[in-house]
Parts: sequence; C-alpha cells; structure tokens
Amino acid sequence: MRSVHTIPLGSKGGPRALEAIVHDTGRDGPRVAITANVHGDEVTGLVAALGLDGWLSDHLQRGVVRLYPSLNPVGLRGLHREISPVGADLNRLFPGSARGDAPSRLAWNIWKELYGQSLDVLVDLHADSLNAIPYAIVDQAVRLSGPTRSTMQNDLLELAEASGLTVLTEYPDDKYRRFGLDKSLAGAMVNHAGIPALTVECGPRRAISGGAVEAMSTAVQGILGHLGLVDFETVPHPTCASGHFQRASVPRVSRAGVFLPAVPPGAPVDVGTVLGQVRALDGSVLEEVLSRDSGIVISWLEAAWVERHGVVGTLGIRR
Repeated sequence: MRSVHTIPLGSKGGPRALEAIVHDTGRDGPRVAITANVHGDEVTGLVAALGLDGWLSDHLQRGVVRLYPSLNPVGLRGLHREISPVGADLNRLFPGSARGDAPSRLAWNIWKELYGQSLDVLVDLHADSLNAIPYAIVDQAVRLSGPTRSTMQNDLLELAEASGLTVLTEYPDDKYRRFGLDKSLAGAMVNHAGIPALTVECGPRRAISGGAVEAMSTAVQGILGHLGLVDFETVPHPTCASGHFQRASVPRVSRAGVFLPAVPPGAPVDVGTVLGQVRALDGSVLEEVLSRDSGIVISWLEAAWVERHGVVGTLGIRR
C-alpha cells in the first residue's frame, strides 16, 4: 500500500516539513529509507526517488520502503547546497541536537524521523560533478570496534557491490574524522545508530541528466534486490571498475590557473601519470599535476579556474 506523510519540523530558516512516500507491503521484510537532496543543489536523487515511487508500486514484494525525495526543500528552491539562507551544510550536522542552534535542531528533527522508523538500511542519494562516474561510498565505522566494526564494514561493502557501481571506501579514519564525515547522514547512521547506510553519487549538480537518473535508479533497484524486497538482479554500470578503491583527493595544485584534465573519469592511472595541466590565460603551462597513486579517476572539478592549493578532482586508489 502506498501512502504519503507530511512530517512537521518546526524549523526556522529551514524546511518546515518533509514529505515521505511510504510503500508498505504488510509482509515481513527489511525496512529501508531512500533519502535524497540533503544538498539542495543535488537533484539527481530527487528525480530518481520520484521515479522509484511508481516502480515500487508494481515491484515491491515485501518489507517497507520509505522515500524522502528532498531533505532540504528550501535549498532545492534556490539550488543551494546548504540550508538556505542559514548557510550550514546539513550533511555535516547529524545526528544534530535538540538544544543546539537552528541547523542542529533541524538535523535532529530529521534524525528523529528516520531513526524512529526502525530502519534496517538507509540509502542516501547525492550528485558529484558533470565530469564524474557514478559510484557508491562505503563509510568508515570509526565509532565501532572489533567484530562489530568488521560486520558493519562487510554489510556496507555488500550493499555497495549490489549497486553495480564503482565502490569507494571513504578516506582513512583520521581524514574521515577530520572532514566530519561521521556527521554526514550515512556516516551518522553507521556510527551513531549502527544502521547500515550507503551513499550513492550520480550525475551533475543543479541539472537533471537522464543517464544519471537511470544509473541511480538502477543502483537502488539492485540494492533492494540484494535485500530481497524486489525481484531484481544487480546490473553493473558500464563505468563500474572491478576491485575496491579508497577515496583520495587529486594532489593540490601549486599555481592558480585554468585546469585542463588529461585523463577522463573512469580511466585507470598509475603513479606518475599526468592527470592534467594548469595553464595561464596566455596558454603557457604553469604546472603538471601528477598522480601519486595507482587507481582510477572518479571526478573532476566542474569549474575551469582553480585557485592556488585548490583540489581539482577525486581519485579512487587501489587498496
């Protein structure tokens, strides 16, 4: 049975309510949440969630799937990444605080809604860049230890592989903590609630790409099939790279200028591969950016101009 629920948030400067589309078969099975648009300018997941709504009506066989097409409808209206006009990154605030500032209270109210659903799995839908392959992120269970952490990491890896996308494990523990990734929605679910949660990244920001929406929808369908909610086998994406990779930034540039990539997203690289050049406006080469690791190119910065010490892209390095 399909139903729509409006969840009041009572927030100031942020969304006043969220919409949840619930597909409940009434039969035993996993309870899954599909969340999207936590960053208001990332719209691929929003469109994929709306498309999955109709698909689930015909294909869901057991369990419950809750779709949250937009966790940041205020940011969506202005295509702002942050909680506009507050300016805070909602995806670095979970689980939030009931007694914190307005953004922290908003995160807490969203967290209460999701945590209160007794979820077995959460899949959070994001977008990276126009110049990126689609990929699934395995978070680091830094707040867990021993067999509990091993079990969680294995569960996350299985979910990521079921997406049919290139699998990236997050930055090493020290960087993971430093970047506040345990306070992303997926990271907080893993580390604060002990609930397996996966981040799926497809498509550009601020625009809807039909191919990206299809890739993301197929990835979610594969995950739901892996969980036994639907009859669907994982479909590997054409860019899916075999093996497991760890997320890493392309080396920072030392000169400001126009960055021209030399390797397309999805291509393999070795240590010393020329990833791209920084050029001056007169055409002269200011710097060549070299890979320090072997792996694959995941994404490039959408902006042509890069400032000194800027990061121009993301790599997946072989683990």
